[in-house]
Amino acid sequence: MIKQSIQIVLKVFIGIIILLALNHNSFAYIIANRGDSIFDNDWERKFSMKSYIIEGAGYFLKSYSDYLLFLNRIEMSELNGIDYNELRIILKKAIENMQNAKNAYYNLKRTAKATPYNQDLINLLLSFDYDNFQKAKGLNRDTFKYIKIYLKKGDVRGIFCRLQKNSGKILDKLYLIKDSIDIDSFPDISILWRVNKKYSHTILFGQYAAEVFQSIIFGNKGERQ
Repeated sequence: MIKQSIQIVLKVFIGIIILLALNHNSFAYIIANRGDSIFDNDWERKFSMKSYIIEGAGYFLKSYSDYLLFLNRIEMSELNGIDYNELRIILKKAIENMQNAKNAYYNLKRTAKATPYNQDLINLLLSFDYDNFQKAKGLNRDTFKYIKIYLKKGDVRGIFCRLQKNSGKILDKLYLIKDSIDIDSFPDISILWRVNKKYSHTILFGQYAAEVFQSIIFGNKGERQ
């Protein structure tokens, strides 16, 4: 009986910790944050999704930071010369972090697939005025149209899938750049442009999704100006 009582107390304690964590505002704010809130109130799965969102965003942003440093060294090479050993080290970090981001988004996608939606919040997504929101916020129309495609159908899982797919595409291009750097060959500048564009597009895509989720859940009071 004592052992059973201890187990009950532990379960209640863990439940309280998870509940506090789910309502804490220190979680990711940039890429698809609050997306976990659109799902049904399964504490364990929602906590896992929130963690994967944070992990994916953290690694993605670290990879982009590495890549921007790589571009900085490429840009400055005309003045300072090119150090391929340094470029290899920087690119290795960018690849490792993007691989970790891709893995996190895979786990997020898998967990979301096994978790039912909160239908009340899905209904809000279905009736959301996406066009006026985009205009009022001054969001990039070409990027926001993809958010509208997914969310006007209530397809939050599709947002997560796209984040994983984009991470994979960036990773493939980083390996192409690595092939050149490994043989001390200057990479094709057009590939560098395309990769930077893909990073930027994915960050905006995730941010715009987060802005919609924030507005759906909290309304204007929940938006940070």
